[in-house]
Amino acid sequence: MTRRDEGFFSARDNTRLYWQSVLPDAEPGSFVGVVHGFGDHSGRYLRFMDALAGEGHGVMAFDYRGHGKADGRRGYCAKWPDYLDDLEVFWARLRGAAQGKPTFLLAHSHGALMALHWVLRRPEGLKGLVLTSPYLKLAFEPPMLKVLAARAVGTIIPWLPVPTDIKYEQLSNDLQWQKETEADPLYGKNATPRWFVQSTQAQNALAGRGQELTVPFYVAAGGADSIASTPASKAFFDTAASTDQRFEAREGMQHEVLCEVGKEALWADISRWISEHR
Repeated sequence: MTRRDEGFFSARDNTRLYWQSVLPDAEPGSFVGVVHGFGDHSGRYLRFMDALAGEGHGVMAFDYRGHGKADGRRGYCAKWPDYLDDLEVFWARLRGAAQGKPTFLLAHSHGALMALHWVLRRPEGLKGLVLTSPYLKLAFEPPMLKVLAARAVGTIIPWLPVPTDIKYEQLSNDLQWQKETEADPLYGKNATPRWFVQSTQAQNALAGRGQELTVPFYVAAGGADSIASTPASKAFFDTAASTDQRFEAREGMQHEVLCEVGKEALWADISRWISEHR
């Protein structure tokens, strides 16, 4: 059995953010924070959170600004550090709930991009980092005309909603999950020019900084990911200074590896890795 709770908390600029947690009935052996991807939200991780809680981990996830049940313009980022500040406030909440227990962070896609920038700030109490399908580079080259248009429009209407054009089958091979995503009213289908520019700059800013990554980490990427470049992620993590690292590309899996066919094996591997590092 597990116990669920939820609520709201304030970002540093008073933007209202949302959190939810799943705890085992017994005393947790560790706590795991979950950071969702772009257009994503914490509710899409509840099955995974239940599985971790069933293995004795306390799990807390949150919706950062512009996503899910959090406030803020959808898919918009005024400046990249706002995301990192949201994550820092969430991390403080997680550590408070953990009350001295080992604390880990699991971040997906755009959340992984956030997490890497945040880790370079040297947060306290981070025992290990789990990243799924890191969004360090697009798996395709966007049309130059579209890029130039985003930059131009971004200076005039930075919040203009622009369809991402991501197809549900690019997320997962699981047909039921595709249907659930299509019907999900909180799933974001648009980006904004300002977010595109800010996130691209954030990707570029990581160049050459892999050697600053010293925390133990486990990366699980999709071997068939057509959204986030798995080779680009592998190249970055190959430069990491951490002496405790694991990188794997799950064969045949699309972008959302935690929601793929065969996800239960990955869930078990992640739970085991966390237990071994607490």
